[in-house]
Amino acid sequence: MASDPVIETNSVTVPITSLTFYGEYLLSGEGPFLKVYQVTHGKLICQKDVLNLAVIHGICKGFGSHFVIYGQKSLCVVSIQISQHDCVQICVESTVCELKDLIWNICWLQENSTIEQHWSQLAVILAHNSVVRWHWKERLVLQHAHCAENCILYSALLIGNTWDTLFVAAGTVFNQIVVWKPSTEQESTQRCAVQKRYTGHQGVIFNISYNADRRQLCSVSDDRSIRLWSTDGAANAVLVLYGHTARVWNCQLLDDVIVSIGEDATCKVWSYLGEVLYTFTGHKGCSIWSLAVDKDNRILATGGGDSSIRLWRLDEKKPVSTTDLVKVDVGVVEKLKLKRSSKVSSALDISDLTPRHVTVTNTGEVMVLIQCGALLAYKLPSQTWRCLMYDPQFQSYGVMSVAPSKKMAALGNIDGHLKVVQLDNIESSAAEKHVFQGKVLNVIWASSEDLFASGPGGHLDWYKVTTDSCDTINLIIRSKFILPSARQHWATAVSVLADEGILCGDRRGSLHVYSYDSNTLGGSHSTGQSLQRLPPCHSLFGIHGKTGVTSVCLHDGMIYSTGRDGTYRQHILKRDEEGIAKLQLLNTFKVSKGFQWLERIVFPSDEEMQILGFHTNQFLVWSVTRSERLIEVECGGGHRTWGYTVCDVGSESIATFACVKAQQIFIHRVPWQLGSRQTIVKQALHGNQVTCVKHLASFSSNEEGVEYAVCATGSEDTTVNIVMLYLRRPSNPKILHRLQAHISRVCALASCPSPLKGDKHQLSQSVLLFSVGGRCALQCWRVNLKQQNGPSSPELCCQVEHLVSYGTVDGVERRRLLKKSADLVDPETRYMDVTVWQDAVSTQTVHIAVAGSDACVRLFDLDESSRNLTLQSVTPCHDACVLSVTHLSHQSDDFIATLILTAATNGKILIWDSRQGTVVNGTLESNKGTGTSNLHHALQSTHKTLGKYLLELHHHQSGVNCLSSVQLHNDIYLLASGGDDNSLSVSIVQLSRSENNDVGVKCLNTFGLPNAHAAQVSGLHFISQSCLVSTSVDQRINLWMVEVSSDNQSISKVQLSGSKFSHIADVSCMDIWVSRSGIPHFITSGQGLQVLHIAKDQYQS
Repeated sequence: MASDPVIETNSVTVPITSLTFYGEYLLSGEGPFLKVYQVTHGKLICQKDVLNLAVIHGICKGFGSHFVIYGQKSLCVVSIQISQHDCVQICVESTVCELKDLIWNICWLQENSTIEQHWSQLAVILAHNSVVRWHWKERLVLQHAHCAENCILYSALLIGNTWDTLFVAAGTVFNQIVVWKPSTEQESTQRCAVQKRYTGHQGVIFNISYNADRRQLCSVSDDRSIRLWSTDGAANAVLVLYGHTARVWNCQLLDDVIVSIGEDATCKVWSYLGEVLYTFTGHKGCSIWSLAVDKDNRILATGGGDSSIRLWRLDEKKPVSTTDLVKVDVGVVEKLKLKRSSKVSSALDISDLTPRHVTVTNTGEVMVLIQCGALLAYKLPSQTWRCLMYDPQFQSYGVMSVAPSKKMAALGNIDGHLKVVQLDNIESSAAEKHVFQGKVLNVIWASSEDLFASGPGGHLDWYKVTTDSCDTINLIIRSKFILPSARQHWATAVSVLADEGILCGDRRGSLHVYSYDSNTLGGSHSTGQSLQRLPPCHSLFGIHGKTGVTSVCLHDGMIYSTGRDGTYRQHILKRDEEGIAKLQLLNTFKVSKGFQWLERIVFPSDEEMQILGFHTNQFLVWSVTRSERLIEVECGGGHRTWGYTVCDVGSESIATFACVKAQQIFIHRVPWQLGSRQTIVKQALHGNQVTCVKHLASFSSNEEGVEYAVCATGSEDTTVNIVMLYLRRPSNPKILHRLQAHISRVCALASCPSPLKGDKHQLSQSVLLFSVGGRCALQCWRVNLKQQNGPSSPELCCQVEHLVSYGTVDGVERRRLLKKSADLVDPETRYMDVTVWQDAVSTQTVHIAVAGSDACVRLFDLDESSRNLTLQSVTPCHDACVLSVTHLSHQSDDFIATLILTAATNGKILIWDSRQGTVVNGTLESNKGTGTSNLHHALQSTHKTLGKYLLELHHHQSGVNCLSSVQLHNDIYLLASGGDDNSLSVSIVQLSRSENNDVGVKCLNTFGLPNAHAAQVSGLHFISQSCLVSTSVDQRINLWMVEVSSDNQSISKVQLSGSKFSHIADVSCMDIWVSRSGIPHFITSGQGLQVLHIAKDQYQS
């Protein structure tokens, strides 16, 4: 092995295992790296590898800016140096020291008079219940005390700052807490007696904390409980708390509250009476591993297994609990019942006070249309009523909508009358028109001037609403539209797309685009008699299912729609060759499990997206950006009229929700800052293990010398992320997109340049991304990447279009089509691997080969322009699960061929000619631009197969996880494989062509490395003809030099030339690419991501 480490680390993204506040900075332990973040801006300031191979589990502050960093068996002392210009630097004061046992806790000892000597000693508690007195400067063990309770510990805490006053609270393997004093060693036994024993936990104890002012211990356990113990009283728990739904990992005792984190990915704040004050959610899927508390600023920091760091504010105001609305943690709840009152005008002849419609304005008023035809306004601060309108025509039936400016309201009645009234000037006259022969089904404000009325027969009228100098309302018809015929065809949402047209969503769940020009618009004096009803120029039928579209909006050039099918969708409006505007679906997103009734999308800022809707019997405001519930109100569910707004009341913002329940008006108000306590310091990567990773593109900034890469990652949490990684400076991954098309684990990724937009311009690239996984799922996206503001800016614009999907994906209709087809696919079948290549003749066609757990390899063709995915063949190629598939494209003057290489759990590698086979069947098409897919199968059809395999290699005893090939010379190739048997195999294969143009393959020589790794090989790639890199679950990345004879007929040797420890546990995949500076980079995935490169000088040598 080479003595010099030729492999260097660029960045590591792993679970956050330790956190500590230091003034305005936050120190984070991520693997062996100590990272410093600026709390206010959430910016990564600096980072340093301080523990080499160990994972940081604790950061303990000492004197000044000194900290002891420890984890596993290692520890070191560092200092955080901050210059006058706020430049932060991590300085290592002592090299890494490795003890003989696992370290559970460390505290600083103050033993001498001088400052330098005062902090020179540490107390270290080890996993076998012993304490070491350690002189960190001289690296000496001064004392080593053992407890009489000689057992393994699961947790421990050191209490005190001198050796004579030091106590140990240790959580033993027997589910007990034992307290002992290291300075009381008995001469006869050479051990320290247990002074107190606390019992009560039914599982092992994971963490212990102590509050000196309250003189209380707190422990958390495998039994999901939190227990408080008094150090002065009896050995029984004074308080037992249950609230976490999984194991509890850590807790902190503050003066007024208890904070706990757990495996259920929640952070809970408790009172000392046992009440849950707050439950903070936001971490994705995984455990919250670390917790830090800034007591002065009342800020919590949590670090999760999803690699994210989040800050939470502890507010001084205690939440108000109510009996009217259950599960409301914070806010003020007012329950109003409309009754005859002096606050309502006595001139009204009101016979029925049943509320019909309710909404909330941005001034804090609740607008109520009641059964008798009166429109009332209730002002919340003063709790006074005022009557805005009373019209008997609106008795028994009425629809209402308030303009975005909140200055006007539109109403429609059963006789087809449309009425617009002013809210801020009730003395002004209202505008009224008879618009339909039948009842007005809905009124919708697209803007403060654009009003749409929906009537019987699918009629939709567009009105311009203006006011003159006398505050008279003018209602001017602009255009008329007709909705496509359907059982329920009235408009539910409308948006005006500037000069592009009108976008409408209907009750059937469809989206329609209408074009208009000056010839189809009515003028200021138009009565609408001469206007023809315009049909839609493009429609996406049933895109939100049968439950209806609830909202459409335009933001940052993208169109968003929501529906009661539990999805929100991202679209873009494009014009075809004839200039017709068409809506193109880019992506479909789900909010969270069970959140099916989405009502509206709001964008409080450019970085924040929020979803309003209903989950079971609750109204929710959900932050998509932070993955948390901001507001939840138990209102009875979504089948009711409601209103919501955030308005300024004095110096604070108030969120107000109003609804009708049991013929009563309920109002829920909450200070808005309580709904947005969370700050994201570091973005989450995935909520579970990263199963696959694929490099997509590389960019560079010539002036700043910044290089960054864009990669795709897939995970067991069913998502695919598009991630930007900086290569030459400390940084964390930036998530550009989260894709949610899969309903099961994502197993593999593949990519190729887009045939339509595949030219590799320096500032713009377009890539096709393919993902496969459980439930027979194959997804295809087009990823458009563009570097913004020229080469000197590292900002990247990323747009993702979902092209087509295949398999048992989430959709009842598509599953029904699959069941009707002749080719019944077992829904338990998993697609394990995928490889793609462009056709050598037809450059517009992309071929996809997919390995399945049902021992079959499926070959697809994709036509990107028409979004058609054609199933070309299904080949039972192994008698076992196919784990890996790749391709070998050969082009020479003699012949052109593409070979498919497959490997399975039986240890065999088969090589096939993709050109063989006879019958073609099965087409998967994009469903009229919706991005969904329908499978068209002939009922009595026979699939083409890959034909007879050309070569069989049996180089492994068990499963073959990875394959890689490289051209050696003309028709001679190197083929490498890695398997579950920890071995690597490198073979020389030669291609040939017979007289009838059949391709032949033969193996010339094989070189095997039976113990290349200490565990299964999970990643393998050729960097060049003579260089091979491999990775394994043993967390080693090995660099191999391959020497081939001069005649290319045999392999002389395969020698290890370099090795690097990977900080990623459970390594699952690896990919490589060459950066724009010519340096090979590779990225490994597993419990996180690690980007590495080969040192430039050594790579060139």
